[in-house]
Amino acid sequence: MSLVTNLIDDKSPLILYDLTWLPGNSWDDSSADQYYLGTFTTNNVTNGAASFSFNGTGVWIYGAKRGNHNTYTVQLDDVTYGPYTGYSAASEFMQVLFNYTTLSQGLHNLTLTNTGTSSEYVDIDLIVWHSEVGSGGQELVTETVQDTDPRFQYQSSVWASPPDANFYSNGTGHYTEGYLASVSFIFTGEMVTLFGATSASTGPYTVQLDGGNVSKYNGTAFLPFYGVTLFHADNLGSGQHNLTLTNVPAATGQQLCIDYALISTVSNDTTTVPSAVRWEIAIFLPICHLIS
Repeated sequence: MSLVTNLIDDKSPLILYDLTWLPGNSWDDSSADQYYLGTFTTNNVTNGAASFSFNGTGVWIYGAKRGNHNTYTVQLDDVTYGPYTGYSAASEFMQVLFNYTTLSQGLHNLTLTNTGTSSEYVDIDLIVWHSEVGSGGQELVTETVQDTDPRFQYQSSVWASPPDANFYSNGTGHYTEGYLASVSFIFTGEMVTLFGATSASTGPYTVQLDGGNVSKYNGTAFLPFYGVTLFHADNLGSGQHNLTLTNVPAATGQQLCIDYALISTVSNDTTTVPSAVRWEIAIFLPICHLIS
């Protein structure tokens, strides 16, 4: 069994922010460069909430503690924790706002809510979670699959190479503006993470895995970002899987941009295969033992 460490930055569409959250930026905040990758998402509205669902055994929310921050609560599944305080007279960055490490392996739902009452802030920098994948004596072998691999099946007439492809992994990518244009990724493995680009030109998209429930995410961002986690799933079981992403723009011209995928399969060789780690860009955090 492998204990996998997963990381998503605040800009990943997998974090569902309500409309009261706004992206932090260096124009209004001279300390923006103190956050992971220089980005954060912030809220100063009472009851403003951000939610995240994950499959795993432990979770950490990172953010800042600053002089204009105040209280927040965290609901994990059916239990509410806090209120906690995000206040610090001297600004502190990359702080653990909440963690829980003794969950049973499975699907969990997390919601952070701003409980400040005088326009005080709370922010999210990144989220880390642990997941147990495979069974006893098994390790994970991870493969990078570029968007040009035939396992990605596009509707060729509505997909093209993006003009900024040089910023994508391996210098290649696919994008579409077509309404209901879809791409299917056919793979064999226990775990999959799909990466893409987000910007002011990207919009909502849906995801369906193996014909199951359809999930909807919003890929709109205030600046172009690359290598962003668009979807993640693990403990899928052996055999072939089908992951389909569909562009469902809220406005004409909104895009869905695909970069690459990571897939992991299990191996019974426990002596030569390292444990898997998933992150958007490498970072060493004090609460995790990360193996590259």
